[in-house]
Amino acid sequence: MHANQPTRRELIYAWVAMMVLTIGTMLAGHVTSTQSLGVIWMSALMLITFLKARYILRYYLNLKAATGSWNSAFNAFLFILLISILGLFAIPALMTAS
Repeated sequence: MHANQPTRRELIYAWVAMMVLTIGTMLAGHVTSTQSLGVIWMSALMLITFLKARYILRYYLNLKAATGSWNSAFNAFLFILLISILGLFAIPALMTAS
């Protein structure tokens, strides 16, 4: 195995972490409910999504071995994307609150 590739143990730990985060997604997303999520629960979903995407980028796409500022760039892009989605979700809630 190449020195910069994740070990089998790291991949298994990443998989277990993503399964736990998937359960968190199901709980925060109220998968059995038909009601709309509030901003708080949507924020929790965005945080879990960010963490899951980081695991995929770091371990399964092996971005942790990338040179330069690729990690920072991908994390920043992911953060901006998820904050934008959260903002678009929150706009109607903010409009009705005022």
